[in-house]
Parts: sequence; C-alpha cells; structure tokens
Amino acid sequence: MNNLLQQIVAGAEAGSYYALIGLAIVVVMKSTDVPNFAQAEMGLLAAYMCWWLADGDQVGWPFWFAILVGLLFATVFGAAVQFFLIRPLTGLSNKPLAILASLSLGWVLIDGFQDNGLPGFIDWIPGLGGGYPYGVAITLAILSVPLTYLIMTKWVKKMDVVDHFPLLLLTIGLTFALGSLIEIFFGNNPQKFETPWSGVNFDLGTTRIGWDQVVSIGMGIIIAVGLAIFFRTKWGVRMRAIAEDGTTARLLGINAGVISLIAWAIGGLVAGAAMTLKAGSTVLELGSAEGLILKGFIAAVLGGFVSLPGTFLGGMVVGIAEAVAGGQISTSLQPTMALLIVVVVLFIYPEGLTREAKLREV
Repeated sequence: MNNLLQQIVAGAEAGSYYALIGLAIVVVMKSTDVPNFAQAEMGLLAAYMCWWLADGDQVGWPFWFAILVGLLFATVFGAAVQFFLIRPLTGLSNKPLAILASLSLGWVLIDGFQDNGLPGFIDWIPGLGGGYPYGVAITLAILSVPLTYLIMTKWVKKMDVVDHFPLLLLTIGLTFALGSLIEIFFGNNPQKFETPWSGVNFDLGTTRIGWDQVVSIGMGIIIAVGLAIFFRTKWGVRMRAIAEDGTTARLLGINAGVISLIAWAIGGLVAGAAMTLKAGSTVLELGSAEGLILKGFIAAVLGGFVSLPGTFLGGMVVGIAEAVAGGQISTSLQPTMALLIVVVVLFIYPEGLTREAKLREV
C-alpha cells in the first residue's frame, strides 16, 4: 500500500509536467492553429535561465527574484517567437518556407553527420551515424538542400499557401536551434537546481513524500485554474472567439495578431514554469524536454486540443497510469501506457476526456 501511494504521488508529479506542457500547447493552438513542437524546449531555456540566475556559482540572485526574472524571460521569449518567427511567415507562399526549411535541415544534418550530436535522429539510418569528416558532412548536407526544396515545392501539391503544417515544421527546426543555444551558453553537463524545498520530505502515515512533489502538483493545479479563470476574462473570451471562428472574430474587430502574441507569451510562461518545476525536482539537462513534449501532446490530444480541463486531466491520468503500471506490473509497460491510454480514451470518447463543441484538426 505504501508503494502504491508513492507511485500515485510520483505519477501525479510527472503528470503535472505533462499537463502543463499540454496546456501551453493548447493555449497556442487556440489562437494560431500552430502545434508548437518547440514548447518544451522553450520552457527548458527558461529553466536554464532560472538556474543560472539563482545558482550561487553563477549570478547568485535571491531564489524567488531569479525565478520571477526567469519566468518573465519565458513570457517575453514566447511573445518574441510569435512576433519575429511565426507572424512574418504566416501567409507566405511555400517557396520561401521551402528555402528556409531546406537550409535549416542542411545545418542540422552537418551536426548529425559530423559529430553525432543528434542521437536518434541520424543513428537509425544504416550507415549514417556520426563521425564523418567535416567536409563529407557538409557535402551530404548540401545535397539534402535541393532535394528538400523539390519535395516541398513540387511533390507536396497542396502547399500553395502556407497553413499550420509548414509552421509546425518550423517549430521542429526551432527545437534543434534552441537545443544548440542552450548547449552553447549553458553547456551540456547536468545541473542540480537547488530550491528551498530540495531534499525536504515529510511522512504521510508510513509513506515518505517530498515537498518538491507537493510543490509541483500544487503549482500545476494553480496554473491550470489560473488559465481557466483567464479564459473567462475579456482577453480570454477573445482568444476563444479566434479559436472557434477566426474569420468572424476578425470581422467583429478582434485583433488576431495581438491575441496570438498573448497566447504565445502565455504558452512560454506555462512551459517555463513546467520545466523549472521539473528541474527543481530532478536535474536540469539538455535532453529533459524530449520526453515531455511527446507526453504534452498526448495530454493535448486527450483534451481534443481545445479543452483545458481535458488536457490537464489527460496529463495527470497518463502520469499516474505510467507510474502505477511500472511499479505494480512491469517497468516495460511505462513507455507504452501513454499511447494505450490515448487509443482507449479516444475510442470511447472521440472528442476527448471533456467534450467541447469543436475538435482541432492537426
């Protein structure tokens, strides 16, 4: 029984991270129809900023002030991504995007071919692991550029006008770019993010629970409730109007650009909070965003990409199910539990865990 309670608490902690990343994704989807695959990586950058500001061997600011500045950075950075990347590219034809995507892919491949900096992205292709001489890596990457351009401009016939799919690809490219920036500025060694509650535990009966778990779960609930309240305000209603019928909302005078900017800022803030909470509970490392973005999207799927309660509930269900299945049955079940839950839930409730009037198409 003690082990079961510990597993439920640990699962709820993990579920709160999944839920928060999922909520950030849904908030952005509500206003721009762009599934942001860089959401967790954006949050990770903010978490590194919080650690850098708070760590005594770095800047050494007071903890709460460092957290405030770090999360403010997350908010501003989210808005900046929308303003400088998403907004200028929205409405472009496919050719400029094809050029940008092709060059970006070439840059990614140079890193992968030359020093195997992208494990799992290159390794699965026979003979294309890392370790190529730099000149060979550049040559292979350059050859990929025209091929990618031809695929995007000639073979994909329905890309005459950009929609959310090319922008989705750009967010994937942003993920790699942010990972490189984090490594350049903060290094690739795992860091311990000390918080006032690090290593502090209490006993619930005969079960020992960490305050970091309580803080993560509690903050997840508080942020979810805060978002629900926000969507009942004037700006939240406008965001919901854009989500339901963007054309009509614009005709009614709602500034879609401002709404999108606010949504990306909120998404950055929520993702930053999620990754900072996770860093304070575990360790801060480059790869910590990779698993969370997948689980965040699973939570968003369970919420139909529109429902905040459904997304939060979905994240918590996935986290608890993974922990309990891994502890009570077999650890080999953990990687498959999330996908199993998605299949079962969507089979029973095609509109997600909480029914909304409209499902997002992704």
